[in-house]
Amino acid sequence: MRHEVRTIPPAPRLVRMRPLCAHRWPLLAVGGAMVVLGLLLSWAMFLQSGAMLGREALLKAGPTTEVVVRVTQVDYPRSFEGRTWDYVHYEFEHLLPGAPAPSRLSGTCFVPTGSLAVGQAANAAVLDADANVHCIDGGVLHMHRPWLYAPFWLANVVIPGGLILLAWLAGVSQLFRVLVHGDVSVATVRDVREVRWVLPPMLSVAYEFRDHRAVQRKNRHWVRVNGVLGRRLLEHLQRHHERPLSLPVVHDRRFPQWNRLLLAQDFLPSPQRPTPVEQP
Repeated sequence: MRHEVRTIPPAPRLVRMRPLCAHRWPLLAVGGAMVVLGLLLSWAMFLQSGAMLGREALLKAGPTTEVVVRVTQVDYPRSFEGRTWDYVHYEFEHLLPGAPAPSRLSGTCFVPTGSLAVGQAANAAVLDADANVHCIDGGVLHMHRPWLYAPFWLANVVIPGGLILLAWLAGVSQLFRVLVHGDVSVATVRDVREVRWVLPPMLSVAYEFRDHRAVQRKNRHWVRVNGVLGRRLLEHLQRHHERPLSLPVVHDRRFPQWNRLLLAQDFLPSPQRPTPVEQP
């Protein structure tokens, strides 16, 4: 009988998902906040545009009843679509369906600047289907600003936030490829500094190494203080700060400037061993 040894392929390098997802985390924080906030604002504007802003369309569609109103207050002018409008408050009496006597109603709208003054009477239209919808003739109920509609927030907040998230995802994918398939070298840590005003606490680590072409490379990246690598760096600084620290570094073969410090435990082989297989 002859014996053959069937070798099992080496296990891939261990990639810790939490540090991987924390790569360029400001992009994740900003992009995620923009997408979530933009979607909430878009939904809110969609609801209010169908309710409050839709009252003007109902009023134009009719049928309506003409009434006489009295202006009670005129606020400061506001510019809209190249014109200046006054925001006026008014009140009037109107007979509601089924009511024995007229009721006193009040409302607000925008009219061209200088067209009405306090105490002046004006004609207004009241929607027959809903007496709470009314407006002075020649005025508008609402200024239709672009930011009052959902497409504005989708185009200016959600889409840019999604692009930022895609940039973060591309960076995470690139780092994952470097960690799994990159070439390994030995880096010498030259400087470790604490990053201020950042949560979670971070260390800025500067190091240098030679890539697979023996070219000297230098880089610096952040490391979490509470992570395994961060604790290893702090322990070395406390106990052996006078000696240089050497750590494994993985770099991309085509673009060596893409590199990352690792620990020796990330290269531990699989616990499985080659097993002999008998063949007749």
